[in-house]
Amino acid sequence: MANNYIVKFTPEYEIDAPTTAQIAALLDESFPDTFDGRTYFKQLPHFRSLAFEGETVIGQAGVDHRVIRAGGKIIRIFGVIDLCVTPAHRGVGVAGDLLKQVESLALASNVDFLVLMGDVDTLYIANGFRRIDPAMTKWLAVEDVESVAVIERDLSDCFLVKPVRGESWPIGQIDMLGYLF
Repeated sequence: MANNYIVKFTPEYEIDAPTTAQIAALLDESFPDTFDGRTYFKQLPHFRSLAFEGETVIGQAGVDHRVIRAGGKIIRIFGVIDLCVTPAHRGVGVAGDLLKQVESLALASNVDFLVLMGDVDTLYIANGFRRIDPAMTKWLAVEDVESVAVIERDLSDCFLVKPVRGESWPIGQIDMLGYLF
């Protein structure tokens, strides 16, 4: 498959209804039994990195911009959420291009780290992310679009970061100061 696609940044509030429907279909296809037709799992992202082939969405990464506390230090992050690509376009660099666009925006902004939760880390490690171990993390549990509790546990099996400004990840407890994306 040729690299006949473009990747662009779109604030969530600017996404039109047809694009929203395509994102929902992509998320449902990529994460069965998770999204139920929504374009978000726990909360709407602040913006998305979207890959288009013509007018068709072929990949997406939601991004949450916030501060969190790690090792007692407040850090600014872009949280990468629900990165996915249509099956027909996997393996040609779309996901890497989505990550590169998020990193490029982070470099131009006042962001310290990219953060994500990933069970399968091959793509992320290849793009400069590393696992945090230990990753004792505290976050607000959201279930069925309702806040239910504060959870605290070690997420070293899925917590990945990439420094944007060359800083080292602070050692110590991580407080997401909100929901876990």
